[in-house]
Amino acid sequence: MYMADAVYMLIKGYEITKVSIQDNGFKKFPKKFVIKFPTATILNMANNEISEIPEEVATWTSLKGLNAAKNKISKFPEPFLQLKNLIYLDLNGNQLEEIDVDLFYSSLPALIKLNLSGNEGLGDETKKKLKALKPEKLDLIL
Repeated sequence: MYMADAVYMLIKGYEITKVSIQDNGFKKFPKKFVIKFPTATILNMANNEISEIPEEVATWTSLKGLNAAKNKISKFPEPFLQLKNLIYLDLNGNQLEEIDVDLFYSSLPALIKLNLSGNEGLGDETKKKLKALKPEKLDLIL
């Protein structure tokens, strides 16, 4: 499935701040979203089949909430580490295997809610480190 250019034409001239592509069966993240919705603060891309996040997402600096639950993400998306204003991140039910915990926490200083539950590939050591180094203000769900 893909986003037809006609959709973008319909919303031209509007400032869109909340974008949802939930439950659409997307296999690839639509790169045009970042360009077409530069002021988006909330993105819900849950329940798709997306396995990779394009580098363009790193430029989406206004993003505060990101729901990427129940996709097929196995490697933590590096573009997410550039989202300094992100306060909510839901990656539950993916296929994550590893996270550089030190880099993760230092890169996302505004984060107050993180859901990583249902990622069976995350090892016990990674989970322990996530808990041990967790900032006090962060609500962590494993």
